Amino acid sequence: MQPSRIDLLKITQVKDVLLTRSQETVVGNLHLTVHHLIFCYSSGEELWIPYSIIHTVERQPPSLQSGRYPLHIKCRDFMIITLSLLKDGETQDVFDSIQKLACVTSIEQLYAYSYMPRTPFTATNGWNIYDPLKEYGRMGVDVNTDAWRFTLINRDYKYSPTYPRILVVPSKISDNTLNYAAKYRSKARIPALSYLHWHNSATITRSSQPLVGFKQARSIQDEKLIEAIFSTNVPKGPNGEVVYGSTATNLIIDARPMANAVGNVARGAGTENMDHYRNCKKIYVAIDNIHVMRDSLGKLSEGMDSAEGQINRVTLQKSGWLKHISMVMEGAITIIKNIHVYNSHVLVHCSDGWDRTSQLVSLSELCLDPYYRTFEGIQVLIEKDWISFGHKFEDRCGHLSNEKYFVNLANTSGNTAASTIKDMQNKFYKSNYYQREISPVFHQFLDCVYQLLCLYPTRFQFNEQMLIELHYHVYSCQFGTFLFNSEKERISHHPQDKTFSIWDYFNSNKKKFTNELYDPMKDKDLVDDGGVLMPDASKVKYWASLFKRDDNEVNSLGIAYGLATLPLPEENTSIVVTESAD
Repeated sequence: MQPSRIDLLKITQVKDVLLTRSQETVVGNLHLTVHHLIFCYSSGEELWIPYSIIHTVERQPPSLQSGRYPLHIKCRDFMIITLSLLKDGETQDVFDSIQKLACVTSIEQLYAYSYMPRTPFTATNGWNIYDPLKEYGRMGVDVNTDAWRFTLINRDYKYSPTYPRILVVPSKISDNTLNYAAKYRSKARIPALSYLHWHNSATITRSSQPLVGFKQARSIQDEKLIEAIFSTNVPKGPNGEVVYGSTATNLIIDARPMANAVGNVARGAGTENMDHYRNCKKIYVAIDNIHVMRDSLGKLSEGMDSAEGQINRVTLQKSGWLKHISMVMEGAITIIKNIHVYNSHVLVHCSDGWDRTSQLVSLSELCLDPYYRTFEGIQVLIEKDWISFGHKFEDRCGHLSNEKYFVNLANTSGNTAASTIKDMQNKFYKSNYYQREISPVFHQFLDCVYQLLCLYPTRFQFNEQMLIELHYHVYSCQFGTFLFNSEKERISHHPQDKTFSIWDYFNSNKKKFTNELYDPMKDKDLVDDGGVLMPDASKVKYWASLFKRDDNEVNSLGIAYGLATLPLPEENTSIVVTESAD
């Protein structure tokens, strides 16, 4: 029988603690609860840190200057503090308590299952904000077109455990064909509709990689499914006029670098052989994998918090973070143009179709459809293309922490040399063990939305603060919305009966998160852009406020715009095009 969480608390209060944060040191009292570390300032203010958001805790050797025992704490929202305690024993008790309370073994032990808002939320529909029948109906499925149908082939999640229960597929494709097509896609994540464009019925569909392998396997059913997708829209404009060339630029977008895609052949997967897919092209967008992105964020964070609190511009540039953000933006630009300008279809996939695919699809839809830029729309978009389509929030965000993030480097009588070496080994191996699944995939999406908000400040009903708090609460585990890895897991664990939805929090505090510059009439100006935004990948900048930094401080000296290391979109040699058969 596991001990109760309160039994894991070795200590609940420590007086006369020094807190150092951003080169400022204050004195106060420390309190530990079953879900929070709370620092009480002498002024009466309080700093609450949920254990879920703590990334690493390092117990350092005693300070020769002050004689105190420091605990260096890094949080997933990029807050970094050092708590310096007077007594060795109390420091060890605090270290042990945080470790035990942060390293839960099941989702149900997280803060969301205990959280109760101090003031009841005025909005209570958060768990129902996304209804797939309603949302696809809004797009025109079963309303403006009969080319698409809803299928319940995955109603019990046995067809594809990581996919939504309700899928939208071409009407001319039977469930029997889908059964065969599923065998050819990783995790049975077949091409399925994500977005139907209001302007011309062009579509964005999404899937996982095909199981090609060394034998260059093919699937007639997969080919028929994609051919049906690419022939669904009637080539007519909003006033019924014929749109010429509407099927000339259908695209299959492989979000991976070409080398990575081809390398997956050795694992029995790979990328489409374009000899078998008619009337389309294939593009490699070259977005790097989760491991590259994790390392990039590590360097970015290091550059934002270098010695003496100064920005380390060399480390920032070495992180390659802006290059990665630009690559996602460029991929979205390609999709947006193909849908809106060329009146054609796009199928997007990466390896499993839940990381890079979610980034590209959701970002493109945000630009294509003004609805997704409203307060309700961004919630529906995230629910649809991230939560429902199976982005692995639990794994990518590290919701179940690991003891390898807690390192004891203090050489005290209770800590032998052997245990110190073991802790240092843990620190070394953590990046090769538990951390391999963690990656800032959703963080990068929010970063891209921030870039759009900077470029188009009047086109979003929500503000930057909403993006910052979305990032925070993805890791805080205060709400049940982002827990688990798939819709199937959420259905079986019923978080809607035991936790609060984050959308109820946002919708109950709408004024705080509303963009005062928002002008919905801009999206109705057909002379301008007709409601469709075009990202500019050459104007990305660091999201300074996410790191508690000043924008001018971080993005000065030409670092923000016009990156010299980035080619312009039309010169980008990372995007490779493969022609199909005629």
